[in-house]
Amino acid sequence: MSILEPALAQKFIDKTAAYFEYNINIMNDKGIIIASKDASRVGDFHEVAYNMLNGTLDTGIVKENQKYLGTKLGVNLFVDYKNKHVGVIGISGNPDTVQIFADMLKTFMEAMLEYEIHMEGERRRRNKTEQFLYYLLFEENVDMSVANSMAEDLGISKDSLRVCIIIKYDLDHDPKKFVQALTDVDGYSYEDIITIARNDDIIMFKNMNIKLAEAIKDYRYIIEEYLNDFIKKLPDEYDANKFSFFIGTLQENISKYRGSYIHAQQLGLQIKEKNGIYFFNDYILEYYRKLATIKVYDNIFSVYDTLFSEEDKNQISETVEVLRKNNYNIVSSAKVLYIHRNTLLFRLNKIKDVLNIDPIANAADREFLNELAYYFNRK
Repeated sequence: MSILEPALAQKFIDKTAAYFEYNINIMNDKGIIIASKDASRVGDFHEVAYNMLNGTLDTGIVKENQKYLGTKLGVNLFVDYKNKHVGVIGISGNPDTVQIFADMLKTFMEAMLEYEIHMEGERRRRNKTEQFLYYLLFEENVDMSVANSMAEDLGISKDSLRVCIIIKYDLDHDPKKFVQALTDVDGYSYEDIITIARNDDIIMFKNMNIKLAEAIKDYRYIIEEYLNDFIKKLPDEYDANKFSFFIGTLQENISKYRGSYIHAQQLGLQIKEKNGIYFFNDYILEYYRKLATIKVYDNIFSVYDTLFSEEDKNQISETVEVLRKNNYNIVSSAKVLYIHRNTLLFRLNKIKDVLNIDPIANAADREFLNELAYYFNRK
């Protein structure tokens, strides 16, 4: 079996073709075109590549007056893996013009080949649970019949209510020890799915093992109790303040588990604290804000930009964010801002006078001001 497979070769061309106006071909160790920007050429015999690989030709440069079967004017270079020629990559065009691009593509192709072969080796070494989760979470096009079969092979129910937990830690320790501690906790179930990500985060899909209505009411308590018990199981040298737990959304079927993982992952990117338990449902507004680009906000709020000075906009951003987090409670917000309540009321009245809104009395005005303040802060 050839190391240079058609799927990998075509993936490389699909990723790079948009950046080059010239045609790109990749030939296997038999001199057959296995991938091309020009799909009609796939399967054709490439005489220059074949002769390069069998040692008949010592160069892959094809000039105007040279004629070879299945070969056009251009530059062809060996694709090497572990100092062995495993194929040829060619770029069509004037050799003097395309040589630099051919050299670049050869380097990229060899780097990608080495990476993909390495990752394939890693995938083979993972156990079945890891393979299942990596397929479910990271495969571009998941075939649910395959995922269901993998779950069945593992003895995992595909319709259980689970929630993704991503565990991050600021410790120089083997994550396998943390996985072992997770499985030692009384609340652990054989239906829990755990793996270690490539960045050493721990990804866990916790099985709720209760009915949906009960889980919606109690899942926070159940998870907090489980994670606190996990911390207690760790040896004394592991500092509990070095762990962060990010909990995604409840999902009832493996086809939707990726959504729970994405929500937990986004939460982990958003929150910078190094410790604590965080639930996605507490940060839904922030999640949707991240989905909207600054251009979207600019299209809505740019007209208000000139109404306030930079100092005013910074003050509005800080003040309104604190108000939002304290449900617009004046006394609580003033304490957080370390200002007198009258100072806070003065700031609010100034905003009300300029924008003719009343965020204290009117919910729609409050929502508008929250997003305007977020826009000022994001700019």
